[in-house]
Amino acid sequence: MAGDGNSDVERTEESLLQRVTPDVIRRSFALKFGIVLMVMALSIGVIGIAATQEVKSQTQSNVEAEYQNVAAQEADLVQRWITRNRLTTRLVSNEDTWSSDEGLGTALSNEQSGLSSEVNDIHLVESSLSGTNVVASTSLPEDAPVSEVNRGWAADPSFSQSGDVQTSQVYLGETGPVVGFLSPVSSADDRYLLIEYSVEGIADDLKGAERAPGGFTQVVHSGDETIMIDEGAEGDSLGGEALQTYSQDEAAREPIQWAEDLRGSDDDAGVVARMDANGDVLNEEYTVGYAPVEDTDWVVLVHAPASAVFGWVEQIEQGGIVATLAAVVMIGGVGIALGYNTASSIDRLRRKADEMREGNLDVEIASARIDNIGQLYDGFADMRDSLKRQIDEAEKARKEAEVSRAEAMEMNNYLQEKADEFSTVMEETAGGDMTSRMDTDGENESMDRIAQEFNEMMNELEKTTGQLKSFSDEVADSSDVVLESAQSVRDASEQVAESVQKISDDAYDQQDRLQAISEDLDELVASLEELESEADVDVSGSLEGFRSVATELQDAADTSEGMMAESENVAGAAEEQAAELNEVSSRAERLKRYARPLGDILERFETEAEHEFVFSGGPSQSTSEPDQD
Repeated sequence: MAGDGNSDVERTEESLLQRVTPDVIRRSFALKFGIVLMVMALSIGVIGIAATQEVKSQTQSNVEAEYQNVAAQEADLVQRWITRNRLTTRLVSNEDTWSSDEGLGTALSNEQSGLSSEVNDIHLVESSLSGTNVVASTSLPEDAPVSEVNRGWAADPSFSQSGDVQTSQVYLGETGPVVGFLSPVSSADDRYLLIEYSVEGIADDLKGAERAPGGFTQVVHSGDETIMIDEGAEGDSLGGEALQTYSQDEAAREPIQWAEDLRGSDDDAGVVARMDANGDVLNEEYTVGYAPVEDTDWVVLVHAPASAVFGWVEQIEQGGIVATLAAVVMIGGVGIALGYNTASSIDRLRRKADEMREGNLDVEIASARIDNIGQLYDGFADMRDSLKRQIDEAEKARKEAEVSRAEAMEMNNYLQEKADEFSTVMEETAGGDMTSRMDTDGENESMDRIAQEFNEMMNELEKTTGQLKSFSDEVADSSDVVLESAQSVRDASEQVAESVQKISDDAYDQQDRLQAISEDLDELVASLEELESEADVDVSGSLEGFRSVATELQDAADTSEGMMAESENVAGAAEEQAAELNEVSSRAERLKRYARPLGDILERFETEAEHEFVFSGGPSQSTSEPDQD
C-alpha cells in the first residue's frame, strides 16, 4: 500500500512536470541536457561563492579569536613577570642582613649577583623625619635623597599590611627603563629594599612580532596612556617607544579603554579586526588585540598590519572564486561535448529501435562506445537476438507442449483407473475383508509404492486382528475356568471354616468342663488337707492321687486352650482365602464380560487361518489334567 502511494505521488509530480514543460524541450534530449547543464553550472557557481564566503568568514573569525588569545597570553605573561618579581623582592627583604649598618654595599652586590640578570640595581633606603635617603646601593651614592635620584615614587612609602610589595610604573634607571619593587625590611623598621628590574627581558619575551610580519606588542598605562613596555616591530630597536605617549588620536586610544572595561567581566581579552591607519601606531590599516594586566593599571595591545593578518584570508576568497569559475567553465565545456555526443548516439539508437518495432529483427545495432550508451547498444542487440531466440523457442515449446499434453492425458487416465482400483480394495477392507490386496504393475513408481505400503500395513493389521480374535476367545474360556475353580475353592474354604468353628465351640465346652472338675478337685484336696490336720487322719496317699489328677486336668485344659487358638487361626485364614477368591471371581467375571463383546466384533473381520494366534497352553489344558492334591 505504501509503495502504491509513492508511485501515485511520483506519477502526479511527473504529470505536473510534463504539463509545465514545453513540448519542444520534452522532444529534445540535447535541449534538456543543455538546460540541466546550465542549472548545474549556476548551482555550482552559487554554492562555490557561498562556500568561499563562509570559509572566509570562518577563517577571519578564527584569526580574530587567535589575536584575542594572543593578547590574553601576553597580558598573562606580564602579570606573571610582575608577580614573580614581587615575590623575589619580598623574600630578599626578609633577610636579617639589612638591619645592620656594616658591609651593606657588599651584601647588596652579592645579592644582585645571585638574582636574575634582569635586576639592574638594588637599593636599601631608610625613611626618617628628614625624608627617605639611600642607605646603601649598587649604583647610587649613600645618603642621597630618593626624590633627587629619579625615585620620587619611593620617597613616601606606605603599606596597608605586612608582606605588601609596592610596584612602580616604568621609569628610567641608570641603564634604561626599569620597574621598581619596594618591600619593607622585616628586621628593621623604616628600612625598605628597592629592586629595579629592566623591562628589556619581559619585552624580549613578548611574541607579537612572531604572529605576523610587522606585528608588535606594547604594554600601556591605562591612566596617562604612556607606553610602559615596547616589544618593537621586527627590525626595530627593542623598547624604542617606552615612556612615550601611545597616540594622540582618540580613535586609536579606544582599545585602551575597552581593555579597562574588561576588568571584572567574564571576558579576559578582545580584538578589533580593522583599525584605521595612524601615524603614531601603524601607517596602514591594522588589527589590534587588547587585554588588561591583572593587579596593575596596565593593558596589553598586540598590533599587526591587517594585510598581514588577513592577507591569506583574501587569498582564500580569490582562490575560491577562481576555482568556482573554472569549475563552471569546465562543466559547461565538458557537458556540451558530452551532451552532443550522447544525444547523437541516442538518436541513432532510437532509429534502430523504430525498425525493430516495425518487425525488422535483422537490423544492425553496433557502437564503438564502451560506456553506458555503448552498453545500451549492446543491450538492444542482445534484446534483438533474444527476441529471435524466443520466437524460435516459443514455436518449439508449443510443439513440445502438445506432446506433453497428450502424455499428461494418458497419465491422468491411468491414475484415474488405479485410483478406482485402490478405492475398491479400500472399500472391501473397510467392510471387514482383510484379505484384499492392491496390485502393482510397474507403470508408476508412486502408485506402486502406495500399493506396497498398503499391502504391508494390511498384512500386519490382519495378523494383529487374527491374534486378537484367538486371544479374546481364550480369555473368555479362561474366565469361565477361573470362575469355576474359584467357586470350588471358596466352597471348600467355607466348609473348612465351618468345621473349624464347630471344633472350636466343642473345645470351649470341654475347656469349661475341665476347668470345673479341676476346681472341684482343688476344693477336695483342700478339704482332705484340713481333715488330716484336724482329725489326725492319714490321707496322704489319697491326697497325692488327687493332686496328680488335678495336675493332669490342668495340662488338658492348657492343651485345649492351645487347640482353640490354632483353630481360630485356621478359621481366620479360611475366611481370608474365601474373601480373596470372591475378588478373583469378580475380576474374572468382569474380564469375561469385556472379552465376549470384543470377540463378537473381531468375528466380523475376515482373516486367513494362518494368522490366528495359538497358545502353548491354556485353561482347557490345565483343567483336563487330574488333581494331584
